[in-house]
Amino acid sequence: QVVALHCFSALTTAESSFSTRVMALADRELDIVVFGATGDTGAASCCCLYFRGASLGIKAWAPAARNLGKLKKDVLDKLKDQSIGEGGLMFSEPIEADSGDYEALVRMCKKTKCVVACAGPFVQYGEGVVRACAETGTNYVDVTGEVPWVQKMERQYGQQALENGATIVSLAGYDSVPPDLSTYLAAKALEQQGHRLQRFDLFAGGGGGAMPTGTINTMVQGVELAKSQFWSTFGLGGGASKPPAKKKADGEKKPAGNKTTYVPKDQSKLKDSNLFWSMCPGYSSLAGQFCIPHFMAPINVNVVHRTAAQEGYGGLVYRERMAGLSKGPMSLYGLLPTLGGIGSAFLLALLLPLPKSTSLIIYLRDKYNPPLSAKARATMLNGYASTGKTYAYGFGESAKGLRVQTELKCSFDPGLAFTTLSACTVASTIVKRSSTEDKAKPGFQTAVTAVGGERLAEEFRAQGVTVKVSVAGASKL
Repeated sequence: QVVALHCFSALTTAESSFSTRVMALADRELDIVVFGATGDTGAASCCCLYFRGASLGIKAWAPAARNLGKLKKDVLDKLKDQSIGEGGLMFSEPIEADSGDYEALVRMCKKTKCVVACAGPFVQYGEGVVRACAETGTNYVDVTGEVPWVQKMERQYGQQALENGATIVSLAGYDSVPPDLSTYLAAKALEQQGHRLQRFDLFAGGGGGAMPTGTINTMVQGVELAKSQFWSTFGLGGGASKPPAKKKADGEKKPAGNKTTYVPKDQSKLKDSNLFWSMCPGYSSLAGQFCIPHFMAPINVNVVHRTAAQEGYGGLVYRERMAGLSKGPMSLYGLLPTLGGIGSAFLLALLLPLPKSTSLIIYLRDKYNPPLSAKARATMLNGYASTGKTYAYGFGESAKGLRVQTELKCSFDPGLAFTTLSACTVASTIVKRSSTEDKAKPGFQTAVTAVGGERLAEEFRAQGVTVKVSVAGASKL
């Protein structure tokens, strides 16, 4: 009886603490804070909320940056020159916060129900925000594609986020929502027919806009690391420079002993196999064409397998390919562009290990990406207008041969506009559910597992994104 009494007391205390935190969350003045609002994706997120905030269902939002003067000049003054329209929402007072000032991050988090983090590379600038959100029970969404970093964050702050009821969603942009949501919808559509998804071939792509500077910097760091590993195998230390040290927030935790893996261990071998074959050019019998790898597959495959394991359709054969290649008879059903892609990849593999390869990437970044980013930003500042296109087409099959197809497309480029629309949609959905009994799942989640695939698809459709799934010729919208 004494033991039972102690257990009941502990449970009651935990429930009381959680209830207090939820009440405090409901009383916070802001629904969303965009952290890193002067960068490419941060500015794009501000545009999204300024022109679409009300249509997303939020009531108040604010931008946050370390340099409020730059934020005002480059983003906010330009937004004020534009009419927000019926679906828009004016921003609240900007918040000064720096990734290296943990107390400022905590103060920021205590003002809002959810943070949309846009300051990358996240391995350098991201940990303080995750830690502050986990500690204060604040929901969190980011646009990173850095899976090892996400795994590290879950090991260090996953339990605290779970205990405090904070939903932490990474990889909520072009990486990796389209492939993950498409796979989920295909699996669930087959389940309704009494079938199980056995194989799914996803074709993703898009055009227009620009690549976020933080994403390019992350790629440069990845190339540097790969070069270092390549040359070290030959006993050579040259070829790669030392990557920049990450910016630490005050009191940042040391790595914990938690051995949590982003993809469950029982799915790890299958994930590695699916990734290997996804990176090999081949022929998709489900799509009826030759194909080349999608360059984001090394990121997306992890998310697809994590969601599949949690949602009950783990064990599937998954391939991720580049969409947009010609696949008609004139191209020999995609064979000719596939051979061209193989040649380009071979040439790239020869060039990347060279000492000056990353210097070339940086040169190309500085020469060509700024004009593209400026054009995309100007377009988004002008009513969050169309910047390009994003699309993902899926072809699946059950063990019994029943086929399913999915389609996701919109008139926004993958790198900036769709990524920020996706992140803001996920964040607003979490916020709206926080005031109901049907709250988003706490702890580290994918976008799909946090709010549910069907709900996320509905929210996308409300924002003008086409999301379709059909089984054996019967359309399911």
